[in-house]
Amino acid sequence: FFLQEEDGIRDKPEAVKTHLRNMVIVPEMIGSVVGVYNGKQYINVEIKPEMIGHYLAEFSITYKPIKHGRAGMKGAFVPLK
Repeated sequence: FFLQEEDGIRDKPEAVKTHLRNMVIVPEMIGSVVGVYNGKQYINVEIKPEMIGHYLAEFSITYKPIKHGRAGMKGAFVPLK
């Protein structure tokens, strides 16, 4: 989980993939990248200090937020010509 420095550029560590969404984030995980499975794909989550004590699942959404249609289109009838 250590960051390697090459030519002055810091690379992010390789993601560790897991299905354990109920894992509590502990201080030893800070700075690492975890691929959390959401049921379809792995979502990369970079662990930060303010995440300690939370579950991995809180940072990997399991559904796609829907976008509703335009307002005011309640059964608007458009006659055929």
